[in-house]
Amino acid sequence: MTRREHSDGGRRVGNARPWVWPLLGSLMVFAPKLATAQLVSPGKLAQAHAELSGVRNCTRCHTFGRGGLLNDKCLECHVPLRNRVREQKGLHATVAEKNCADCHKDHFGLDFDMVRLDTTAFRHDSTGFELGGSHAELGCRECHRSQLIIAPDVIAYAREHDTAETTFLGVATTCLACHEPDDPHARQFPNQPCEDCHGESTWDEVVGFDHNKTRYRLTDLHRDVTCEECHKPIRRGRGKPYVQYVDMAFASCMDCHEDNHEGDMGEECTDCHNTRGWDQINRTTFEERFDHETTEFPLKGAHADAECSTCHGPRPTRNDTLYISFVAETEQKVYLPPVAEDCVSCHRDSHRGEFESAPGGIVCESCHNETEWEPAEYGIERHNRDTEFALTGAHVATPCFACHEVAEGDQQVAVWHFDTDDCVSCHESDDPHQSQFPDTACEDCHDDESFTVAVFDHDDTRYPLDGEHRDVPCADCHPEETSPEGTSFVRYAPLGMDCGDCHGKN
Repeated sequence: MTRREHSDGGRRVGNARPWVWPLLGSLMVFAPKLATAQLVSPGKLAQAHAELSGVRNCTRCHTFGRGGLLNDKCLECHVPLRNRVREQKGLHATVAEKNCADCHKDHFGLDFDMVRLDTTAFRHDSTGFELGGSHAELGCRECHRSQLIIAPDVIAYAREHDTAETTFLGVATTCLACHEPDDPHARQFPNQPCEDCHGESTWDEVVGFDHNKTRYRLTDLHRDVTCEECHKPIRRGRGKPYVQYVDMAFASCMDCHEDNHEGDMGEECTDCHNTRGWDQINRTTFEERFDHETTEFPLKGAHADAECSTCHGPRPTRNDTLYISFVAETEQKVYLPPVAEDCVSCHRDSHRGEFESAPGGIVCESCHNETEWEPAEYGIERHNRDTEFALTGAHVATPCFACHEVAEGDQQVAVWHFDTDDCVSCHESDDPHQSQFPDTACEDCHDDESFTVAVFDHDDTRYPLDGEHRDVPCADCHPEETSPEGTSFVRYAPLGMDCGDCHGKN
């Protein structure tokens, strides 16, 4: 026999002792099948292990005398699997007690597929990553592809053995690893896991999001507002439009709502309003803090003491002195704005339109003020300047109502304009002459200092006085009589002018 060398479990065989050869010969004679099983391969290795072909490489995987294939040998090469088994991660950690050869057969030829995976029956939750919702409908290679491998040990192994397109290991498990290209948030939440808000069934339903955990808590009617009403699409630079969720202004209500008051009410809407509804006013707070000076109608005088509801509803105040109406199409407001173009917009015109023809129309403030409606700021000076009846004599001391108030039924009504300005128009009711001088003006005998006769010349009458007649008291000739109505008056006319009419006819 010539000298031969061969590998046997990693031990060198050569220059055998003389007694060995007979033993080997016996084994070959009596046990030819055993020798064949040990020294001859059962078949070609799969393509993945093709580089290990040849008798000299058997011990790279097998340990003679220990039977079968040991997992430690496999894991010496398959480093990524070894790492995950040790860390108790992934599918192979759950089957660590099994022999690798139970699942991965070899020596069945180059084209034999050592990884036989029934994807229809495979339970992905056994890997530690359960597929739910839309993920359960995806094909394996939609996620397990080389572009998504991030594990350094898998990357290194794939480069050495060209397994990047076949391995199932090392892919990222974060949402953005797969979905970053279609991330609608444009990196607005860099430290926020997607699953904090989104589920796997539908991306649009933010099942895990709670707005009250943000810096802006939603209360009352804000809870009914759709996300799109507040979070609008924006574009920065040349990038794609995206919905803005961060860096939004919300310190003031006017960051979102228009100021219907146009700045007249200040900047703190919450001083008056709340989120139960724009028309829900914090009445106590509002009425205590609201400054009416900020409106077009500052409250002065008696107006400052009026109750808010007197002018602002909810129902219009209408009585003997007020007739309030509200601006059209403002019914939804809590404090209804009254029509307040002038005084008569709210106050009934006690003058019954007498001043409508006056220059400038009805201008109440020309006589009245907001502190007290009466007395009017209309004195003698204005009466003498602006009217056709100047006040002199006793008229100066006469109160206004003595002339400007008349009886209508059971009410006294103020009247300011008269059709005539003669004495009889006012004094007819107390005329002492009972219409004895229809063609004589009162001022021909009387003045306005007193009602006594100041200047009267009997010679201007049809009966001039002469002689002792000049010394006779008026009452001796002009007696007091009683009218048919029972009113006393002095008889001045007609009187007889014959002597006998006074002295008898003896």
